[in-house]
Order: sequence, then structure tokens, then C-alpha cells
Amino acid sequence: MELSWLMRIRIIAALVIGGWLLGFLPWGIIKPDAAGVFSLLTGSVSILDILTCAVLAFAAGFAASAVCTPYGGQIGIIAAPAGLAVWALKSAPISKLFQAAPSVQSRLDIYSKLKFEGFIWLALAACGFVGALAADRIFRRKPVDLPDNFKPVYKIPEFAQIAAAVIATVLIANVLINALALGVGFLDPQLKRVVAQPTNAQIAFAVLVAFGVCGFLAKLFLSSKAIWPAMASSIITYYFTVSYVKSDTITLLAQSWPAVFFYKPVMAVLPIQIVSFACLGAVWGYWLAVRYHIWRTEQS
Repeated sequence: MELSWLMRIRIIAALVIGGWLLGFLPWGIIKPDAAGVFSLLTGSVSILDILTCAVLAFAAGFAASAVCTPYGGQIGIIAAPAGLAVWALKSAPISKLFQAAPSVQSRLDIYSKLKFEGFIWLALAACGFVGALAADRIFRRKPVDLPDNFKPVYKIPEFAQIAAAVIATVLIANVLINALALGVGFLDPQLKRVVAQPTNAQIAFAVLVAFGVCGFLAKLFLSSKAIWPAMASSIITYYFTVSYVKSDTITLLAQSWPAVFFYKPVMAVLPIQIVSFACLGAVWGYWLAVRYHIWRTEQS
């Protein structure tokens, strides 16, 4: 299944619309803190600011879906994550926060505040998703025959399918991000190994591929929609905070290494960087699984 030029243009249009409407337009409303880090930690972002961005996310999904008709429901959903990805790429690394506040307690407090931030970014992506579906319902005049309806390798009840997709994504994505977002590393006698802050481009690659793999496996083996691996992205920050952010570990890091070093690479990734590229990766992996299924069917 090869993408036509028209389909590629639609995808690019959705990315551009999302990048402009949500990525650049509200830059004066939500912007990095003094250190250049894109987070809600500073407390300078009000509820009204978040609601404004939610409206823009909805508008991005709606506009992208309208432009991509009759495939708006499949393509328009990537617009809002594309806008969030602009913020993620423009952000300074999380290590800037630790350089400004290097004490052990400060680092623990920062991680504690970041722990639930992914759910807010996911909510903005969800607003774009709703906008895309709304436009698809309005503008699509007839059903579209899509090749993504096939039997999964494992047939299980829907609630179990969703739970399996989310849990597996959290575990697999954590492993893959730690493997792919690997910066310069050094051996440590107590922590075994520490790694330097990866670049934003490397983080983007790692998260995109990690969730692409999860989206691929979830669709192929469970026939799961891309939304469930994408939703798991909000849990990753909470998961690694509970798993890796321990007082003794942070103390050893603070005593022996500069603030740009981390125990695990995933600890150097901001929630917005995970959520934005995870949503894009999950959709990409979903359609890769569809393409793989078609190829395998034709070969048999």
C-alpha cells in the first residue's frame, strides 16, 4: 500500500496547520520559563491560557480534518500533536531546571510537579482529536473504505485489549526510550552508568520510534486503535518518576555529577516531548501495521 502524492500532501497539510495554529499562534500565551524550558512548572500559565490553547487545538484538528476530507478522521488527528511538537522542539532541556536549582530536594520537587503534567498535554491533543472527528462528520459525505479492519493475532475482549495495549505501551516505550535517547554515558561505581542530556532531536526520534513500535504491535496483535498507545504517553512520566526518581539515587547524582547527567535517559525527557511525539508515533505505527498486514496477505 503506497501513499499517493495527494495523500502525502494531505498529511503535510495537517502537520502544517497544527504546527501553525497550536505551535506558533499561542506562543505569547504559553511560552518557556526564564530557563527556556517548556513546562507548566512556573505557575505563570492560567486556566484561561489552557482553555485558549484547548480551543486552538480543537480548531487545528477541525481545520486539518476539513482540508483532508474524506480522510479527515484519519489524518486530522495528527494536527494538535504536531503543534505540541513545535513547543517540544523549541524547549530548552530539562537539565536547565536542575542547573538553576541543583539541590537534591529541588530536583525531587521538580519531578514531583512534572509527574502529572503529561495528562494536561494529552488533554490538548484530545481536543484536536475531537475537532478532527467533528469536521469529519460534517464534511465527509459518504463512507470511506479503509483497509485497517482485519482480525488481530490475539482475539480478546475489548476491555482487556485496551488494558493490554496501555500497559504494554508503558513498559515497552520506557525500555525503547531508554535505549534510543541514549546520550554520552559514563560508568559510575554506585549507579553503574549515568547518561548526559540528549538533544531534542534525539528525544523526538526516540519517542517517535518507541511509540511507533507500540502502535504497530498494538494494532497487529490486538487490533487496538492508535488512541490507546497514545493515551499511555501521559502515564510514562508518572511511571518513570515512581520507578527511578528515588531520594538516594538523586543524592548520588547530585554529589558526583553535574546537573546535565541522569540515571536513565527517560528522566531527561519533558512530558510535552513524550506526549507530542508519542501521539504522532502511535498513529504512524498503526498505519505501518495496516501496511504490513496488506503486504503479508498479498505474499501468502
